[in-house]
Amino acid sequence: MNKIIGKLDLELIRDRSMGTFKQMKDKHPETFYADENIFITLHDFRVQGMEYGQPYQVGEGRLMMVREGWVRVVVNLEEFLLKRHSAMLLTPDSIIEIQQWDQDFDMQAFSFKDLPLYAESNQQACFMLNDDDWELANQYFQLIWHCVHRPVVLTDVIQQLQTALLTELSHIARRESGNRQTKASRHEQLLHRFLKLVNVHGLNQRKIAFYADRLCITPNHLGAVIRQASGLTVVQWLNRYAVQQAKLLLRYTDLPIWEVAERLNFANPSFFTRFFHKETGITPSEFRNKN
Repeated sequence: MNKIIGKLDLELIRDRSMGTFKQMKDKHPETFYADENIFITLHDFRVQGMEYGQPYQVGEGRLMMVREGWVRVVVNLEEFLLKRHSAMLLTPDSIIEIQQWDQDFDMQAFSFKDLPLYAESNQQACFMLNDDDWELANQYFQLIWHCVHRPVVLTDVIQQLQTALLTELSHIARRESGNRQTKASRHEQLLHRFLKLVNVHGLNQRKIAFYADRLCITPNHLGAVIRQASGLTVVQWLNRYAVQQAKLLLRYTDLPIWEVAERLNFANPSFFTRFFHKETGITPSEFRNKN
């Protein structure tokens, strides 16, 4: 039976984190809590063992706040540099890939089942927190941390605290998004809209005319704008998306290569293998065996 695409959901995070701390229990204080409803960590986010260059699909929604240092990530094809006192809200099923982090990088995070009413429902949000915002968010984290360590864990109280924090941060994200849109050029805004479309239609639609039509511009204009705004062509962005999806299927399923190629709408396995090797430097089989 074929496995389904794995996700960094609460169960997997709990198992990975507990496994890590069992191996290093003498070197680490308790820094995380996880059950079937919540995962929270106050620091040392990297215990999850995420690898550079490997895409992961998150299960539940996620809040991440950088305590120190920086990390460069790609989320749903868009690249973000998260610095000290920045935050990111990830919606369920987002695909995240770690590009690089510095030696001082430290992050606190929690996962949650549902987004609050005011949270963005269709895209990730990345934003900076001023000193007051950070202090408020940190106090919420401490409250949640305290609640999960009480003799009786009241899930409904924890969920209310989560919702309050997420609602506060969603308002901040909307404020910062408005500021960025004011500063962003029209080309940058078009690139963002284009990438949103690629994340929805990238496997089934590989013609520039489709995206140009959806964006109400000509194919030539779209191609010129995307290249100018990102340094990549429309085809290169579509290729990136295809590689990302291929890596997920190769890593988290036991589908034969020919079926991976079929699911990704390649004409045949040989063409898929040549494409993957050109984009990554290794064959699909080598990538699967490496992992």
